[in-house]
Amino acid sequence: MGIRHEWFQTEQYITVTIFEKGISEDRLQIVIGKQNLNVIVKVDGNTDYTIDVTLQHPINPDTSSHKIFKTKVEIRLCKATGVRWDSLEQKEQVDANQRGYPTSNRREAVDWDRVEAEVVKQDAEEKGEGDAALNELFQKIYADGNEDTKRAMVKSFQESGGTVLSTNWNDIGAKPTDVKAPDGMEYKNWNE
Repeated sequence: MGIRHEWFQTEQYITVTIFEKGISEDRLQIVIGKQNLNVIVKVDGNTDYTIDVTLQHPINPDTSSHKIFKTKVEIRLCKATGVRWDSLEQKEQVDANQRGYPTSNRREAVDWDRVEAEVVKQDAEEKGEGDAALNELFQKIYADGNEDTKRAMVKSFQESGGTVLSTNWNDIGAKPTDVKAPDGMEYKNWNE
């Protein structure tokens, strides 16, 4: 199966385990830095097993150590802070202005941020039609209105069963709002 390595963490330590039987100190070279780990295991005369990583977070190299067992080598790295690591290796920093999107396009890459901005701009400029435009108008009146206007809109709409919408609190606040059915229709109570 060959050499392999795994890692796990506790609140204070990161432990990197290299699984290989019979590793001796003369076949092993470990260099522990503040935020890097370099391990070379001499497998035979021609090949080496190498781990060379920039760690996700800083460690304390002075209190880190390693131990050789019959079937494995454990490297114990002391965390500089007690944060939880998502991975052993530091992820590449991606510039926010230059995202790498996967594409099968053979032409130039598409700037999706620019496309999104254009769509948002078009949506803002687009005028709705019919009920959507009317609903948008009422939402704008409600959002821009003062407390009396909002109170009048809610009271008139609720008391009239959705048939009246008023913004005048002086008229609506003084008396109950009557139901006004649309032209050519008659209002009936649901339990009649």
